[in-house]
Amino acid sequence: MSNSKKHLIGLALALLSGSAAAELPHSSILSRYGMTPDQLPTPAPSEPADPLVEKSRFQLQPEEPFVTFRSGEKQPEMTGNISIDHAMQQDYERCQKIHEELRRRGGKFISCDNSTPWMP
Repeated sequence: MSNSKKHLIGLALALLSGSAAAELPHSSILSRYGMTPDQLPTPAPSEPADPLVEKSRFQLQPEEPFVTFRSGEKQPEMTGNISIDHAMQQDYERCQKIHEELRRRGGKFISCDNSTPWMP
């Protein structure tokens, strides 16, 4: 759209709005009906409303600690199946070796009992 078309449309809209504004009455609606603001009815006195107490939609629980300190790791639980118990014991011992190596090198803490939330 060229600039001349934009100017022509803007001029037409301005003329239309000017003619519509000219048709509006200059006096207030009360004076057209022969009333004054004093003659208007007074509003009914409103009673002070008690504040509504809404129940929360969310159940708030106390925040869990980000880090839990323990004095020692717990051993894997025994299931009664010899092969499963032996595999769990080997995994626990392997995890303990990795944990000691990481602690010695100054690496991150890992948990061998899967108690921290970021461990699988």
